[in-house]
Amino acid sequence: MTTDSRDRLLEVAARVYAEAGYHGTTTRRIAEEAGLNEVTLFRQFGNKDALLQEAIEQASVHRRPLLDPGATDPIAELHRWALACIHRFYHHQKLIRQVLGDTVQRPEIAPRICEGTNDEMIQLVTFLTALEERGVLQAGDPLIIEGGAAMLVHSLLSNALWRDLVPDLPSLEECAVLFVEVLLRALRAPAGIEEQAHS
Repeated sequence: MTTDSRDRLLEVAARVYAEAGYHGTTTRRIAEEAGLNEVTLFRQFGNKDALLQEAIEQASVHRRPLLDPGATDPIAELHRWALACIHRFYHHQKLIRQVLGDTVQRPEIAPRICEGTNDEMIQLVTFLTALEERGVLQAGDPLIIEGGAAMLVHSLLSNALWRDLVPDLPSLEECAVLFVEVLLRALRAPAGIEEQAHS
């Protein structure tokens, strides 16, 4: 199987799973929509569970934004990253919801999504710690940095997942800016630093 065929199978499997859930996702449908033979699917992945686990894992790392702790304008970098995260979460909204819904009966699926969010947390904590060392932030306590990072990541994720169920929310862009500004205030960024990010 070529890399393109494998990637196509994984992409289709993630999309079908997001639409139909675990029980509604069949290997026949995945193979047909990918334009491949079902036997090829089994030869490559062994079974439906292995295919879905890899498809979910690939979707969770696809286009993951990275933070540069050495950025010349770290506040603008944080805003860029938060905006990219909220758009990515929103793009994968159905898939994430489906995984959350299936977690009780299929707990082996959950770590794939949790690991993805944890990677964002680790990256953000590292970034914020570097900003404190540079004097951009004044949190004063590693636990405050970890709590602030958790607050930002979970705010971005929750907003992206449930926004279509809540009427009259500000745009993704406005929410990302608001969440970052709340984080900066919580971590005692020097006065006026939020304004610098918008100039």
